[in-house]
Amino acid sequence: MVISDLSNLKNKEEVKDLRGWVDTIRHHGGLMFFELRDHETNVQIVTDKPNQFDNLKNEFYVSVTGTLVNRKKENVNKEVLFGDLEIELSNLEVISESKTLPFQIEDNIETDEQIRLKHRYLDIRRKEMNNNIIARSNTFKSLREAMNKLDIIELDTPTLIKSTPEGAKDFIVPSRKSPGSFYALPQSPQMYKQLFMISGLKNYYQIAKCYRDEDSRKDRQPEFTQLDIEISNGDPEIVQKIIEFTMKHVLKNVYSIEVKTPFTKITYDEAMTMYGTDKPDLRIKETITDFTHIFLDTEISFIKETINNNGKVRGFVINKLLSRSEIDSLDEHLKNEGSPGLGWFKIENKKVSGPLAKILNEKEHKQIVKNNNCTMLFQSGNQDETSHYLDTLRRNIYNIPNENTYEFVWIDDFPYFEIENGELQPSHHPFTSPKDTSEFLSNPNDAKALHYDLVLNGIELGSGSQRINDPKLQKDVLSKWGLSESEINDRFGWFIEALSYGSPQHAGFAVGIDRFIAEMMNADSIRDVIPFPKTQSGLDPLTNAPSYLSTLELKEYNISIESIKNEE
Repeated sequence: MVISDLSNLKNKEEVKDLRGWVDTIRHHGGLMFFELRDHETNVQIVTDKPNQFDNLKNEFYVSVTGTLVNRKKENVNKEVLFGDLEIELSNLEVISESKTLPFQIEDNIETDEQIRLKHRYLDIRRKEMNNNIIARSNTFKSLREAMNKLDIIELDTPTLIKSTPEGAKDFIVPSRKSPGSFYALPQSPQMYKQLFMISGLKNYYQIAKCYRDEDSRKDRQPEFTQLDIEISNGDPEIVQKIIEFTMKHVLKNVYSIEVKTPFTKITYDEAMTMYGTDKPDLRIKETITDFTHIFLDTEISFIKETINNNGKVRGFVINKLLSRSEIDSLDEHLKNEGSPGLGWFKIENKKVSGPLAKILNEKEHKQIVKNNNCTMLFQSGNQDETSHYLDTLRRNIYNIPNENTYEFVWIDDFPYFEIENGELQPSHHPFTSPKDTSEFLSNPNDAKALHYDLVLNGIELGSGSQRINDPKLQKDVLSKWGLSESEINDRFGWFIEALSYGSPQHAGFAVGIDRFIAEMMNADSIRDVIPFPKTQSGLDPLTNAPSYLSTLELKEYNISIESIKNEE
């Protein structure tokens, strides 16, 4: 019997073998009360013989038999489902005892995350964590319902594959049968899902496990889950309509949220100009203002240098006179992000103040005081350099009007290549089709890609693109990326061979399911919506993975390890 079955019983009816965990034991006036908690809800148990249950502790798993009674009106708890009922205990059987708990099974606990992860099976007993995991299950179910409605077929791809560069480091797996050789775990099913299209299948989807050995962030895990799709004869518009239908279906059926489609769509250049980021939060309606025209004849040296170098002066006008402490706080925040500092003017009763106010010429002053009783905040420099600081500023100075709104936006027309850690990298991956092939071949550094991202409330949910289906163009892209002919043949020869047999045009997308659920459940980190996650440093406190293997075990895989010394 489970607690929800109590709704089928009447007052004074017998309850038999009701099972659950003991929660919040308390004594009052010669009575003992405890909450019995099962997988779904709670009910109060009461006995007038507390001495018989002296050994009962929190989290004992028990079977309860007794009589269901209505609580007195003044004792009804309207906050819980069965707050108007309680069970008068006649018999209790302890099915399993519990050790002393490392933390309490309750919400909003202030317990070190390492301890929570070490005892994750207890952490998931807490209601907020349990809700997250159930939401995850329901999201998977709803995604499959949407795919079935769209007649997209579910297929699976290998998880032991050839190592190929996709932007992050691979996790490698030694082959015992092929000494000195290694598999890699997939960073994505990218090339295999393209092979399905070459194979003559009309479409594909998979709820896929992916693995990336990259630097830790709160929205990253070495092992993560994504909804992966690929559509034969697809293009960006077709794929985006599929994703919009899927998001709308899941939001309505799992989270009871209605969203309008089609989603807003802006280009990468527009996003960087208006918001300073390719992941804008559109719940904040204010955008970046270009002030460059005000300072064309300026004597302010650093602004003059910026304009002479084709840079811009951009920022915001806030309809509020910020205090000096508020300005200093923003200045410090930007400096921590790498900015040389915050530029600002305060305009009060048509008078301008600030460290640069005395250097303003008459024309600049006249332009600035058009905005009165406000604060002007700005950054001066190359747009690529200042955009990040302006994004940070925007998110710090403006409030989100309504936290319970969901603003989706498509970002497209990305540059094909970007500089990452001093190296040229595809902004998506090297299988993305250029928007204009001739432009790409003549000037790849300035070329655009048929690449599109989906952003929700400032969180990048996923990326997609139209793929290259021409083997010659695929080789050209890999060559422009910097791979030699031998590297291309060694790493991608098998894939380019497959493209050489009449490959249809195709396009796809991948949604980061962990990020999506974390945003919908308002979780602090994606770790809070993954049943058994790793820490930010990639460790598993529950099993102590990764762990060392013995010399004998390593020998079986023909591996030897040089001594590891900690550098001082």
